[in-house]
Amino acid sequence: MPAPDQRDKPLERYLSVLELLAPQPDGLTPGELERALDLPKATMNRIIHVLLDSGLIAGSTGRARAYRLGPRILRLLTGAHDLSWLERITERPLQELAGATGQSAFVACLFGAEVRSVNCVAPDTTVRFHIVPGTGMPPHASATAKSILAFAPPEVLEAALAVERAAFTPRTITGRARLDEELAQVRARGYSIEHGEHVLGLASVARPIPGAQGEVRFAVGLTGPEGSIVGPEMERNLAALATARDQLAKVLSLPMP
Repeated sequence: MPAPDQRDKPLERYLSVLELLAPQPDGLTPGELERALDLPKATMNRIIHVLLDSGLIAGSTGRARAYRLGPRILRLLTGAHDLSWLERITERPLQELAGATGQSAFVACLFGAEVRSVNCVAPDTTVRFHIVPGTGMPPHASATAKSILAFAPPEVLEAALAVERAAFTPRTITGRARLDEELAQVRARGYSIEHGEHVLGLASVARPIPGAQGEVRFAVGLTGPEGSIVGPEMERNLAALATARDQLAKVLSLPMP
C-alpha cells in the first residue's frame, strides 16, 4: 500500500483498489474496500464506477455485490512476457552442460521472427562468457539462431532475414545465397556452427530442440573461445549438446504457460 501522504492522490486510490483485489479471486465488496482504504462511501462508489467502465474490474461471480479484477487488467498481466519459468525449467540441463564442457551453455527461443536468449549458465571458471537473457541473437551470425531458422516456416525465415545483415567481422555471412547454403547444412547435419562471425576469437555450436509436433522454437548452444568450441573438443561438445538437447526437449514439450 502507498504511504499515507500518497494515498490521497487520485491515481493512487485506483491502484490501491486494484492491489487489494488482485489476490482475491472472489472479490471484495465496496464496504470492505472502504474500510481497508479508509475512504468515504461516495468516493469509493466513484472509483468503482470508473474502474468498471474501463474494464479494469468486474462483478464477482463468487460473491454477491463484490468486485474482482476485470478482463482488461488480466489481459495486461498475462500479456507481459515473464520468462522466469523458462529459466527455471532449463536451468538444470544447462548447468550439467556447462559442467561437462567447461563452456557457457545457453538456450534461445523464437519470438515471432526474432531469436532471443532465455537462459545462460556460465561454468565455474576464471574467464566466463555470459549471454544475458532477452538478448537478440543475430539471425545470420548466431549458432542458435541458425539452428532455429533452418527449420522455421518460410514466412518466418523471410521475416527474420529481412533485417539488415550487418558484417560484424570479416567472417560474417551477409549474402542470402551463402546463408541459405549454411541453413541447408544445419538441416543436413543437425547442428550449427558460428566461427568468429559475431565476435572475432569466439565461437558457438548449437543444436535445434524439437517440439512435441516436431517444430523447432528452441535451440541449445555453447559459446567460448574458438579453440575450446570448434577445436579438438568439438566432437565432445557436440555429444554433450545432444544430451542436453534430449533433456531440454522433454521439458520444453510440456504445455507452455
